[in-house]
Amino acid sequence: MDVEIEQLKAGDRNAWDRAYAILKAISLSVCCSTAPDLNHHAHEDVAIEAITQVVKYVKTASSFEECKKLVSTISKNRLLDIFRQRSTLKHGGGKLVEPEDTEVSNAPDQSQQQPDVAVIHGERAAMVREALRQISEQYRKVVEESYFNGLTQQEIADKHGLKIGSIGVYLQRGLEALHKILKKDELLL
Repeated sequence: MDVEIEQLKAGDRNAWDRAYAILKAISLSVCCSTAPDLNHHAHEDVAIEAITQVVKYVKTASSFEECKKLVSTISKNRLLDIFRQRSTLKHGGGKLVEPEDTEVSNAPDQSQQQPDVAVIHGERAAMVREALRQISEQYRKVVEESYFNGLTQQEIADKHGLKIGSIGVYLQRGLEALHKILKKDELLL
């Protein structure tokens, strides 16, 4: 049985219990399929955070379907944040901080974003993936290993049998090629 948004807006406890179970299942599914290497506790934390954001959004939602899409998008975005933090740490870009230690940013609150914004972010990601397909395989391989898989330059060199000095060059040239393609296609903001 699905949940009616009006019941949630009215504060119906049974509707909220059903909504919580559905939203948690969606978030955990996203976590397990996107980040199977993260432990169960990390998946739970992402799910709780995503549901908390959706709860704030319910008053402005027109359907529970929107809430389902939003919990999925927030879960994916939170996982990306976790991967970026790990990648930054691996690449020596700073210390990994716990969420309660982070400062409040000026970025818009995800709970206030409409599902259309999530679609735009998804379209941008698709454009970047397409641009990646257009650069040389050698550069693409290094960029993907570094940014998507979070490998260090040494790990990339070892994995692909390349010299460590070449990795930085390939990474820089790959990023420049991506920039040029995205700029040419007017996709770079």
